[in-house]
Order: sequence, then C-alpha cells, then structure tokens
Amino acid sequence: MIGLKESPMTSPAGSSAHSSAVTVLLVDDHPLVRDGIAHLLTDGGLNVVGPADVSLGDGSGLDLVSAVRAKRPTMGIVVFTMHNDDDTLLAALDAGASSLVLKTSSSEEVLAMVRRAAAAPDSFTAVGLADALRRRSTQVKPNLTAREMEVLERLAVGDSVAGMAKRLYMSESTVKTHIAKLYSKLGAHNRASAVMAAIKLGFVKSQS
Repeated sequence: MIGLKESPMTSPAGSSAHSSAVTVLLVDDHPLVRDGIAHLLTDGGLNVVGPADVSLGDGSGLDLVSAVRAKRPTMGIVVFTMHNDDDTLLAALDAGASSLVLKTSSSEEVLAMVRRAAAAPDSFTAVGLADALRRRSTQVKPNLTAREMEVLERLAVGDSVAGMAKRLYMSESTVKTHIAKLYSKLGAHNRASAVMAAIKLGFVKSQS
C-alpha cells in the first residue's frame, strides 16, 4: 500500500499562517486495507481525502512513488507494505519515498511515520534502514557465467522462460536451472528481486 501525504499547507486568503493539518491520499487496490488505514489516520487527527481506488500491479506501487516524487518533491510519501526485506526497503528509498512502514507496525508507529513524512518529505526512514544500507555496501559481487549473464539480461527485459529458451537456443528446463542458480547467487526469491539485485551490483542497467 502507498499513502501519499502532503506537507502542511498555507492558509487561504493570503494568510501567512500555516495549517497544522496533514492531508492524506491513500492509494491501495484492497478496499478493506484502504478503509482500515483511513479510519486509523482519521482517528489520529489527519485529514484523509479519497481514498483512491487504483489497481496496483506487481512493482507498479514503487513506479507510482517515483512518478509522484518527480512531480511533487515536497510531498511526503509513505510506503506501507507486508514485505520485511532489504530489497523492498532499499527500493522504496531509491524510488524517493519518505518512509516505509510495515503492516505489522502499531497504530502509533504508522501515525508517527505519516507525520514525519509530512514534515520531512525529502528524507527517508524505516526500521532496519541502517542494517540494510550496511549489508548493501558490503555485498560481495558474485561470479556469473556467460550463460547466466545471458539469462539475467533476458530476465531484466521481461522475457518468459519459453522466450528465453527460443532466443538462447536452450531447453526450458535448462533456462529454469540457470534462473535457479541466479536466484541463489543474487540472494533473490523471484524475478523482481533478482533484477533489482543485478541492477545494484552493476550486472544490468535499469530499464526505467
């Protein structure tokens, strides 16, 4: 889930005073989650507008973060997720989010993160950030074979297993074996995390 939280706005009619209210736009494709967070934020004294009913496909949530950050540099952006791993945390940081909050967080933690994002939209905070950055800085670049590099490049551009097999002149089972080895070497659990790790390590370039 992604919450887009605007910083406090100036008062109308030319007043120089600032409103203490934080305006929140919720974006999530699960109505139950959206409604629950909306109630939490409203009860916490925040002004929730929307929420927005947006279909978020795989990876498009962070794409949205990047797009919003490019257009609204002063908007606080909070990523609310169930994924407690370095890849997700660092991807949110790289996309320009203001903070990342786990769905296991307490109500008080969620509200604190939202208010912090509104007050400091151009900084980033998340539980475990220091450890994740340390692990990224000390990550050893694995050795990949020429064939593994070819498969990795096809993974990065979105080829299917069948497409890779045809393009690289190998069986689908062989492609799957190479993919499994890549996941192991990159410490990945799926295509998205493998590509993300490969970009960070300099094996492939970002497609965005």
